[in-house]
Amino acid sequence: MAVYVASAGAQSLADIARQSRARQKANPNAKVIDNDVIPSTLDPSANSSSPTTSSTAAPKASDAKDTKKDDATASKEAGKDDAKADQDKTAASDDQKNIDAWMKQINDQKKEISQLERELNVAQREAGLHSAVYYADAGAMLRDSAKFADESRKLQSEIDTKTQALANAKQKLANLEEQARKAGVPSNQLD
Repeated sequence: MAVYVASAGAQSLADIARQSRARQKANPNAKVIDNDVIPSTLDPSANSSSPTTSSTAAPKASDAKDTKKDDATASKEAGKDDAKADQDKTAASDDQKNIDAWMKQINDQKKEISQLERELNVAQREAGLHSAVYYADAGAMLRDSAKFADESRKLQSEIDTKTQALANAKQKLANLEEQARKAGVPSNQLD
C-alpha cells in the first residue's frame, strides 16, 4: 500500500508540473534581443545604416590630414601600451625574482631545521642507549658511577644546546615567512 501512495504522489506531482507549464504563457510584450536589434561593431555593414555616396568620391585634403593625425596618435598610444607592457613584464620578472629569493632563504632555513632535528634525534638516542647500557650492567654501575654521571651531563648539555638551536631556527623561519608575506610572497608558496 505504501508503494501505491508513493507512485500516486509522484504521478500527481508530474501532472501538476505539466499543468503549471501549460498555464505559463509567453509574454507578448517581451522584447527579443538578437543581432538585428544590437548592431555589431565587428560587422562593417552594421555600422553604416544607409549607403553613402562619399565612399566612391575622392577623400578631401582635410580628411587626409585628420587621418595622419589619427595615425600619429594611434602610434603614440601603441608605443605607450608597449612601454607599459614592457614595464609590466619587468615588474613581473622582478616580483618573481623577489619571490624566488625569499623562497631560497626559507628553503635553506627549512633544511637547517631538518638537519638540527636529525642531530637532536641522534643525541637523544645516544643518551638513551648510554643509559640503557649503564643500567644493564650492575658491575659498571658500581665501578664507574662518576664517569657515567659526567657522560650523562655532557650528553644532556648537548641535547639542551641542540634543542635551543632548533627552537631558534624555527623562530628564524617564522620571522622569514612573515617578512616574505609582507614583501608580497603568496601564502600558498610559503607552505
